[in-house]
Amino acid sequence: MVRILLLIFVLGGLLVMCSSAMAAPKPDIKDGVLPGGNLLALETYSLRDLFGKHELDMLTFPAKAKELGFKGLALNDMFFDSWDDAYLTKIKDAAKAQGRIICAVIMGGGLATGDEAARKRNIEEITKKMKAAHFLGAHVVRIDLGGTGEGQDADNTIGVERVTAGFKELLPLAKQLDIKMTIENHGGVSKSADNILRIIKGSDPKWVGSCLDFKNWPKELFYEDNAKLAPYAYHTHAKAHNFNPDGEEADISYQRVLDMLKKAHYKGAISVEWEGGGDPIVGVEKTRDLIIKYWK
Repeated sequence: MVRILLLIFVLGGLLVMCSSAMAAPKPDIKDGVLPGGNLLALETYSLRDLFGKHELDMLTFPAKAKELGFKGLALNDMFFDSWDDAYLTKIKDAAKAQGRIICAVIMGGGLATGDEAARKRNIEEITKKMKAAHFLGAHVVRIDLGGTGEGQDADNTIGVERVTAGFKELLPLAKQLDIKMTIENHGGVSKSADNILRIIKGSDPKWVGSCLDFKNWPKELFYEDNAKLAPYAYHTHAKAHNFNPDGEEADISYQRVLDMLKKAHYKGAISVEWEGGGDPIVGVEKTRDLIIKYWK
C-alpha cells in the first residue's frame, strides 16, 4: 500500500510539472534575434506610459528592452530631448552598452500639406531627423504623411501627388545616408493601402517602402491590405491591444500576418507596438511571445 501511494504521489507531481510547462512555455529565442536573422524590436511608444511617468527615458530604454528580450530599438521622435550630437551620442552609447541595435527612428511629417512654407519646414525637419537616424546607426525611418486638410478625396489625389514629390525630393539624402524611408498606414493620405502603393511605386521602391502596421486598417481589410503591403515592407509595427485566454491577439491572427511577411522574404525587424490598456510590460511580453510562437 505504501508503494502504491508513493507511486501515485510521484505520478501526480510529474503531471503538475508537465502541465505547468505546457501552460508557460519558455520563448524560443536567442538574445532578441528571430529564426532567419530578423531582429525582434521594441517601439518606445509601447512603453509611453513609463516615459510619461518619468520611469523611463531614451537613455534607460535600451536596458529595459534587453531585459524584455528585444535586440532592436525603434525610437519615436516624441521622446527625444534634443537632436544635438551630444545627446544623440548618449543614446547611441546607451544602446551599445546593452548590446542593442537602433534599427529605426519613427518621426512625424506632413508632406501632404498644400502650404508651401509648412512643406519646406517639414522637409527641413525630416532632413534633420534622417541625419540623426544615420548618426544613431539606424537604416530605416518612418515618415508620417498627414493629410491635405481637404478631405479624403483630396488625400487620394492631390495628396498622393504632393507626398510622392516630397519623397522624390528626399531620395538623394536617403541614398547618401543609406536609409529606407517608410510609410505607415496611419490615416490621411496613408489611410489607403492603394495610396501607399502609388507613392512607393511613384518614387523609388528601393528606398521608399511600407512600415506595415498590422492593425491600422478597418477590421474587414486587415488581411487584404496587409497582404498588399507585405512585399514592400522595410519595417513593421506588430500592434496588439487585447489577448484571448489562449494568448492570441483578440482581433487579428498574428500567424496569418507573419506568414505574409515570411512569404515576402521580409528581412527587417518585427517591432512590437503595444497600444492596449493595463500594464504595458505585460502587453509587450504577450505580443513578443506571440511573434516568437509563429516566426519559425
